[in-house]
Amino acid sequence: MASLAKQRALWASLSKQAGVSRSLRSSSIQGQTAVPLEEEFKNAKPTSEIPGPKVYPLVGTLPGMLLSKDFKNNAYHKYYIAQHVKYGSIFRMVIPGLDPVVVMTDPDDCETLLRSTMHNPLRMPIASLKAVRDEAIEDFFQKKTGLLLENGDEWWRVRSKVQTPMMKPKLVGTYLQQMDQVSIDFTDRIAELQAEHGEMPSDFQFELYKWALESVGLVALNRRLGCLDPNISASSDSLRLIEIVNDIFQALNDTEVSAGIWKIIPTSSYKKLKERHEQFLEVAVRNVQETEAAILAQDPDSERELSLMENLLMTEGLSKKDVVTLILDMLFAGIDTTSHTLGFTLYLLARNPEVQAKLQAEVDTVLGDHQGPLLAKHMAQFSYMKGVVKEALRIFPLILGVGRILDKDTVLGGYVVPKGYIALSLTMLSGWDEEVFPRAKEFIPDRWSRDRPLGPIHPYASLPFGAGTRMCIGRRIAEQEMYTFLARIMQRFTVDYKYQDMDILARLVFMPSEPLRFSFTERK
Repeated sequence: MASLAKQRALWASLSKQAGVSRSLRSSSIQGQTAVPLEEEFKNAKPTSEIPGPKVYPLVGTLPGMLLSKDFKNNAYHKYYIAQHVKYGSIFRMVIPGLDPVVVMTDPDDCETLLRSTMHNPLRMPIASLKAVRDEAIEDFFQKKTGLLLENGDEWWRVRSKVQTPMMKPKLVGTYLQQMDQVSIDFTDRIAELQAEHGEMPSDFQFELYKWALESVGLVALNRRLGCLDPNISASSDSLRLIEIVNDIFQALNDTEVSAGIWKIIPTSSYKKLKERHEQFLEVAVRNVQETEAAILAQDPDSERELSLMENLLMTEGLSKKDVVTLILDMLFAGIDTTSHTLGFTLYLLARNPEVQAKLQAEVDTVLGDHQGPLLAKHMAQFSYMKGVVKEALRIFPLILGVGRILDKDTVLGGYVVPKGYIALSLTMLSGWDEEVFPRAKEFIPDRWSRDRPLGPIHPYASLPFGAGTRMCIGRRIAEQEMYTFLARIMQRFTVDYKYQDMDILARLVFMPSEPLRFSFTERK
């Protein structure tokens, strides 16, 4: 992890020179009386004094970004690190096609941002994907493009209806035994690959994609998709979905960092995004229809738990198109996210054998000689495992941070930031900050334990699933998938990794920079 550690060390050492203060002014952290709002505005500096790169007419700060040695499509986070080092804990950017952007690294400012926008959380747009959906074949989305992309009343209309079934532990728990079986099957797949190659092949990340789609498919489509069948055809819907979603994320990444050029001249990445999204709709909708047909074929009077899709279809205020769009987004967002997280987690466990041994000991203690499927009581006892996942997401976050469009003037970093500005909190950098997370470069899951042995953790310093009403709607599903995976992997194997240190690459969500050539040794 040398390259990643090097850039973090550079950022940490220079941030103090840039005048970064880590004094906690949040009442939730120190129990202090909050500064009255009027007084805060009175003492705040004007927007014009927010530092940042030079702004040019028409093109804003874009020339400095594109000409910077730190800016690359597949590693744009390094540009933000460099700007922070230069300008401090808050700086301003002006990008054509967007409202001005204020970027922050202080978790106190993140808390202020999310609290001040909690009643109207307007998320930064993924403009190219929304445009593609607005132009979709046969007006499929009818200008209602789903939770990922909508804001305001349309977003809340859907979110308020789906958050109870999506976040309800009992409903998510009905899929536990099936998810567990997927993870058990995946350990068999790992054993086969280990026997065949002596380690995992260089495309093991794709194997993790198959595990992820098989797992999320249980919930989204209420059935196994056959992704883990070693004889699965390359032309199957399942493998096509994975390849299409990978291409969509890459095209989205390249389109979104092009500063809106695609709006003027359709770029190759935008054309690819549109083409692959149409293919995604074709394959995914066909699978949703197959699930719907299977549901209709069942005895309506049978005693059984209703699936997530059935619960959603029966929810008053949701149209069938709303439900289909949500299922599509579950498939779209549920492949790269969990699989990349687990790739990073396995790497960290391999590089920290003492942590791996402690996790194995917890799994052994919780499961004992239990022979059946994982139960809810087992999941509740995996406290160290939950710390492992949190710590992996701190060290290797999947996103830069959380952003909101301000719906009122707000004081951030001691400056008045006007309504309409985009405010982006770089929780990636606060997660790497030694003053926020002591021994930040080390993989220490115990820091998340209840007694907080390394000191209190700012609740807004690491937000892999977001926070508040705009928190990731699939969080409970994703966590259950990852915990079952780790339980079965650690129960059966010890993982090792002997190759180049891991860094992160950007593909809309961050991913491992190196092939996941792990070795898995059967435990005795």
